[in-house]
Amino acid sequence: MSVAAVVVSYNRVDLLRKCLTGLRNQDRQPDEIILIDNGSTDASVAMVRQEFPAVSVYETGANLGGAGGFAWGIERALAAGHDAAWLMDDDAEPLPGSLRPLVEAMEGAPSRPGFVASLVVNPAGEPNKGHLPDQSSDIGRQLKASALGGVAVDSASFVGVLIDLKAAASMPLPYADFFIWFDDAEYTRRLSRGAYGVVLPQSRISHPEKQNQKDMGGRLYYFIRNNLWFHRLDPSPRTLLHNPVRWGAGMAATAIVQGLRASDRRLWLTSTFKGLTEGLFRTPRTIWPGQLLNESVRIGR
Repeated sequence: MSVAAVVVSYNRVDLLRKCLTGLRNQDRQPDEIILIDNGSTDASVAMVRQEFPAVSVYETGANLGGAGGFAWGIERALAAGHDAAWLMDDDAEPLPGSLRPLVEAMEGAPSRPGFVASLVVNPAGEPNKGHLPDQSSDIGRQLKASALGGVAVDSASFVGVLIDLKAAASMPLPYADFFIWFDDAEYTRRLSRGAYGVVLPQSRISHPEKQNQKDMGGRLYYFIRNNLWFHRLDPSPRTLLHNPVRWGAGMAATAIVQGLRASDRRLWLTSTFKGLTEGLFRTPRTIWPGQLLNESVRIGR
């Protein structure tokens, strides 16, 4: 099985160096490392070309966010003919021996999972609370995952998730319009819906704990809009369409707390209003594999 590691990077040259070093030190190395650089201005690309000349570098020319970067990464992995893609941000550090069990599980499964993910840990080696996967309640999926030595999950973050590119070729790319937040959960949920998803504890990838953002500022717009998009796009019974009161109460509480913490009340108000209106009355563009490469769809500037 041919595997591409896909790394999305933006202005974090020191963390990127650690990430690429971790990939280079794997006992089962990726067949290709694809770096999607989102318009970095900190000499990241120059560092990669000097220190990691084997890495395939693609420069987007603009900051497309994690969502746009991973859409491009999967597009290029598919075009290169790989069977699977191991996705991660530049602040992820694959620990030794992390890729091999993922590949062996995907290759050896009687029915191939949509994705097999590493367990995300913090620098202390404990499960990372900001990247806990969404455990599946389906007993049949749990039995399949257990046979592979893992736990069945419905979604995972883009931090060390190995996706089946055959499944990816049959569905739209990650929604680039999300920009940040919820794009990974939405995409991996699609992959697991047609098959199942697995987390393997024996494969580990280190990632800093998420910092609690007391004041989201303008990012509140993405949080509200993408949360609404995420639930609208999910046909499962757990979505807001089946429990709009609970979701609305949760969003209202988040907006109120953010309003109390906001250093710029006007920005808070416009972010909340824009997030709600776009989340309710717009949908992200659907981009199919191949459309980015043939330029029938463009993202960013």
